[in-house]
Amino acid sequence: MKIANHKSGASSGKTKNSQDSNRYAGNFSSVLSPILNYQGPWDNQAAGHFLRRVTFGSSYTQIIEAKDMGHDALIDLVLADQPMPDAPINYYFEEDPAVPVGTTWVDVPLTQDVSQGYRARSLRGWTVQQAIDEGLSVRERMVIFWHNHFVTANIGDRRFVYEYINTIRENALGNFRDLVKLITIDPSMLRYLNGNSNTKNAPNENYARELLELFTIGKGPLVAPGDYTNYTEHDIVEIAKVLTGWRDRGHNSSTLPVYVEFVPNRHDETTKTLSHRFDEQSIENGGDQEYLSLIDIIFEKQEVARFICRKLYRYFVSDELTEDVNNTFIEDLAQVMIDNDYEIKPTLAALFKSDQFMKEEQRGVLIKNPLDFMMSVVKSTDVDFLQDNDAAYYTMTNSLFFRLRDAQMEIYKHESVAGWAAYYQAPSFSKMWLNAVTMPHRMELSNRFTINQYNNGGNSYRIDVLSYVAELSNPFDPNVLIDDLALVFYPKSITDGQKEFLKSVLIPGLPDFEWTTEYAEYLADPSNTNVANSVRNKLRNLFDAMMNLSEFYLF
Repeated sequence: MKIANHKSGASSGKTKNSQDSNRYAGNFSSVLSPILNYQGPWDNQAAGHFLRRVTFGSSYTQIIEAKDMGHDALIDLVLADQPMPDAPINYYFEEDPAVPVGTTWVDVPLTQDVSQGYRARSLRGWTVQQAIDEGLSVRERMVIFWHNHFVTANIGDRRFVYEYINTIRENALGNFRDLVKLITIDPSMLRYLNGNSNTKNAPNENYARELLELFTIGKGPLVAPGDYTNYTEHDIVEIAKVLTGWRDRGHNSSTLPVYVEFVPNRHDETTKTLSHRFDEQSIENGGDQEYLSLIDIIFEKQEVARFICRKLYRYFVSDELTEDVNNTFIEDLAQVMIDNDYEIKPTLAALFKSDQFMKEEQRGVLIKNPLDFMMSVVKSTDVDFLQDNDAAYYTMTNSLFFRLRDAQMEIYKHESVAGWAAYYQAPSFSKMWLNAVTMPHRMELSNRFTINQYNNGGNSYRIDVLSYVAELSNPFDPNVLIDDLALVFYPKSITDGQKEFLKSVLIPGLPDFEWTTEYAEYLADPSNTNVANSVRNKLRNLFDAMMNLSEFYLF
């Protein structure tokens, strides 16, 4: 992000966090923590649970490799730095002379009288691609976490949206305090919460309120009129004054790049005094550095760590945050964050290593959000999306983006600044993802990739069931075959009754050896179309039935 002074146009030295405090040199499983570490077995089920919660969809092969790697090594791997993805490109539109097909648009001003719809389609497709191409890393899951935490929505210029999500991605595993500082003057955030119209003569309190209530410390119960547990209405008024003078530049411009500027004559230069909730500290005029002092003061309060750790807990562990968990586990996790100066990596390491996160009772207690559900259908089954063909890949992932919208999880377009209701609306929480509108969309999506096919842009996509089961431990045995698929699809082992039902789908009314014989016949001569089609259709029916069980909706 570029920051310019209104008068001189000089660039300011704002740098983004390096993503890593380097304190543990990549060995984050060694983080010192008062939290009880996982006490159960590190087996296939444990590894599957870990990957299911930390990444977006993992295949059978990845689960086995994770199990063989070990818990500590896996924690270090998912927290390791990853290269930033290439910027989204113009993948098809030939009518913008400033952005040839195959090049990026993220730093190119808009071209007059040229439709910019191709940028929106590019950004949407590229966004879904990040979940598909994430590798064994928690970063993309944290990108969605922070996007739902620092909500911006309905920003017209896609360069702004890219700048915003790029800042989140670069700092998703960095320092929470630093990320708050970056987001506070992010161009999209300035537009979304009216920071760009916050001046000394007309203070706008929108961002000041959300900075406290949603982004850092939380409200807490009302103690007295205008006085909450963690801040007061007076603090909002004073903080709004601190944040005056900033505005975004370049939105929908055909001449300007995206940047923010600080305009001194729009800034309130008086001394601001906070309430007793912040120890009545005063903030003197600091110009374009004043907001940094404010955020440092907020982060002196330990409730900031508790607030964000509660959100991490509900995101990664469970909707049910009991009083006991809040008073013990959350306190300990918040202390890890404080001891590590609000670095995210050591905090997540302590969380992922904990018994509270890994124990069997926590498996299957959350309902998959639409992105999790989609990735468990297509990514855990290794669907080939023609990644080496930009036009085909972007066209397909743009289509999948709208599937998320239909399932009520449209990225970049939250209905509320508080984020998706499933992450804050008690007591339902993740249960809100399932309703009469969203269920048919989920079922139709899985059916397209199993029984039918997903036709898009002249290409057809479907799970290659024959190739997939060939990677399982023993596809000749229908019982082992179903167990291996259940490891991928379900958070817990299935019952004997469920296995018998699924076996009746695979080989209705037939003994086990019939499957063994037919599968062996197929392997002996894959060119035999009749046998190959018979085996393939049986497997498609099995995959479809497994994805229709209620357990598939849990993780």
